[in-house]
Amino acid sequence: MGNTISDNIVGQALAAPSDEERVQQERRQVLASMRVASGTEVPPEVPALTVDGVGLFALGDIHGLKGKQKCGKTTALKVCLAAWMQGRQFRVTSGLEAPHVLYMDTEQKRSDVKLIVTDVIRMTGLDAQYVDDHLQVYALRRRDFNQLLDDLRLLIGDYQPQVVVIDGIVEFVASFNDESMAKQLIHELLTISEERRLAMVCVLHTNKADDDHNMRGHLGTMLAQKAGTVLECKKDRGSGVITVACSDARHAEMPDWSIMFSEDGTIVDADERRRQALEQRRADLQQRRQEAQAEKQKERLDYALLCIRDHGGSISRKQLTEILVKKFELERNTVSKFISSQIAEKALYEVDKNISASPDTALAF
Repeated sequence: MGNTISDNIVGQALAAPSDEERVQQERRQVLASMRVASGTEVPPEVPALTVDGVGLFALGDIHGLKGKQKCGKTTALKVCLAAWMQGRQFRVTSGLEAPHVLYMDTEQKRSDVKLIVTDVIRMTGLDAQYVDDHLQVYALRRRDFNQLLDDLRLLIGDYQPQVVVIDGIVEFVASFNDESMAKQLIHELLTISEERRLAMVCVLHTNKADDDHNMRGHLGTMLAQKAGTVLECKKDRGSGVITVACSDARHAEMPDWSIMFSEDGTIVDADERRRQALEQRRADLQQRRQEAQAEKQKERLDYALLCIRDHGGSISRKQLTEILVKKFELERNTVSKFISSQIAEKALYEVDKNISASPDTALAF
């Protein structure tokens, strides 16, 4: 009897899974929950905002807003905040019903952060209490990088927002060029976004070179790789127009929209102003091209007239063509068209395949 009991105990012990086997089984269960098959039900994507019917900043995902320093990123965000507060601002429309928005500013001084709230109230005309209830803004410039992620988790847990804006995500890491820290931070933010089903918008500067529109460092690279939407702000220094464009999107790209400050400092729609500026720019470019072309044609004509003079007032079309081809390194067909155009405009004259500078000279030959 004693042997039977001891044999059972030994048998059960041998049959029990090892620690490693338990870990693997738990991993299998987690991975099984993440498998996507043909019958998997996936909730439809919910955009936090739309522009002309195109959704952006989907819930359950992280997103980016980038631009050079002082290019209007915070101003663009104020328009987004106003849309969330009152349903629509200019062409930007909220995809959410009276959402709660958490805004963490890690770069500006307290007085400038206060302007975010003040401007949203001014733009929307909403009651201050409503805005305070639906928009929580924090000035966190004094917080150290190793505190901010825990601050974010605490505020999300307490406030339960549907949208989180981090204006200055670079302050969440000791160095935006630390690849390990960048990967870990973006992973944490993505996990929070999915678990809480909220849209997280991360603001990051682009590199300093004017023609480099990539977000800074490894942090920017990781954010660009993982973000569902990346918007870019560009400011025309001449007109003051700030244009928000979609540089990256997993689905449809948001149409551009523009804003600017009026004379009294109010943020206003600038789509028409930008359209007019683009039209004027195209017209100016076309005029410069025409002037350059006219100058080029004049240079060729002057040289052709010089050749005609040096040949006693008349030169064969074939010889003039060869001279101009060599002088200006052009195709024969191009030179032939040029000579024909000048004859049509009566700058040159042709009789019996000889080219001259005046009808009298042409007839004489």
